[in-house]
Amino acid sequence: MSEGKTKVLIAEDDFVVAKNLSITLEERGYEILGISESGEELLQSLSKEPTDIVIMDINLAGLMDGIEVTSLIKNKTNTPVLYLTSDRDQKTLERAKLTNPDGYLIKPFDGDELVSAIEIALHRHHLSTGNQKEDTVVSESHLFVKVKNRLEKLQFEDVRYIEANDIYSILMTKQSNYILSYSLKTLEEKLPGSRFMRVHRSYIVNVEHIQAIEDNYIQIADKSIPIGKTYREDLMKRLSII
Repeated sequence: MSEGKTKVLIAEDDFVVAKNLSITLEERGYEILGISESGEELLQSLSKEPTDIVIMDINLAGLMDGIEVTSLIKNKTNTPVLYLTSDRDQKTLERAKLTNPDGYLIKPFDGDELVSAIEIALHRHHLSTGNQKEDTVVSESHLFVKVKNRLEKLQFEDVRYIEANDIYSILMTKQSNYILSYSLKTLEEKLPGSRFMRVHRSYIVNVEHIQAIEDNYIQIADKSIPIGKTYREDLMKRLSII
């Protein structure tokens, strides 16, 4: 087993779905400790080895559904749980909310959405348990971002844009994305204005990565970023337009 990998238990009674989840996460560097079809099996696995997060389908085989299993997990351990479901029923959602899950993802979803949901769930759990140490250190040419138990150095030139997500922000590079426990307003104050610019209430961009502007959108790689009305004039002044 590779040290430092996020350890995941999957509770999913559909074998094909479970296998696809496992393959997707292993390809992205996660360690899959096991796949359980039922809540009873999941609880046994959870008691055997420390787990970083449980991916929990709400509909399971066995006597308990995923919500009942999560309630037991929350009462006995401090393990974060990310719900997966194709059920959009409001009553199911309300039942799930009572267990204080760390995340909730509606099927269908792609690999990137799954990874983002897992990382946000882990980060939310990290904050809720009181481990709210500084997770970002900014210098003149780079910043350090906390990833698990270490700080990773990111050069400013590698940062493409930062997107607001609830009370968190997601920093995007070509290779990866990073969850930060800062609002965009705080990051705007921390990052050098010579390189980064707020272009929307939900986005800060690295102006060096802007490839095109069409109508009210900025193109950075394969991402179209909206330009807010209050930011458009400053953006146009900032860019060298012939």
